[in-house]
Amino acid sequence: MSSMINAEEFLSATRDLPSVRLSEIVLRTSQYEEVKNWYQAVLGVEPFIDTEDYCFRRLHIDYPYTQVLAIFHVPEASVQQAPVAGLDHIQLRHASLDDMFVRFERLKAVGVVPYQSMNHGPGTSFYYHDPDGNTVEFSGPNFDDEKDYLAYFETESYRSNIVGIEVDPDEFVGRYRNGTPQSELVAF
Repeated sequence: MSSMINAEEFLSATRDLPSVRLSEIVLRTSQYEEVKNWYQAVLGVEPFIDTEDYCFRRLHIDYPYTQVLAIFHVPEASVQQAPVAGLDHIQLRHASLDDMFVRFERLKAVGVVPYQSMNHGPGTSFYYHDPDGNTVEFSGPNFDDEKDYLAYFETESYRSNIVGIEVDPDEFVGRYRNGTPQSELVAF
């Protein structure tokens, strides 16, 4: 932020503009084929553009809005070894927990498993590392409607534990597949 602009001027400069939507996530990698193939498999989307130096995977289109994952081959790029400033993770949201569980089951069948799984309260998330060590979070809503979702943020359960609880993905999905109602499954 420029020292010439005070905080309120800075914050109000765009406050009245229409909202924007996330359009692109761009990754650079020296492990181009591995990273490209990993995202191709994990996301289950066909190539939109695919060259030897870059590729685009279109996740969603609602013209004029489109969501694209772009991967660029940068041979000199190195894998991050420790936390650094910058992007922490990418979250991709499913319409339902069931949709997320199907993706989990299919990925597990080909050897891709989450390194962490959390019931955050408002939603449940399974966290994966791509070949470069980037974190990709797949999440699903714990509530069927926005009213219940928003109400959860007012509960003592949320106020006393905003992070949520770690869950075993196999046990969590297994309970769901064995008939545990979602409302019971996600309660803590």
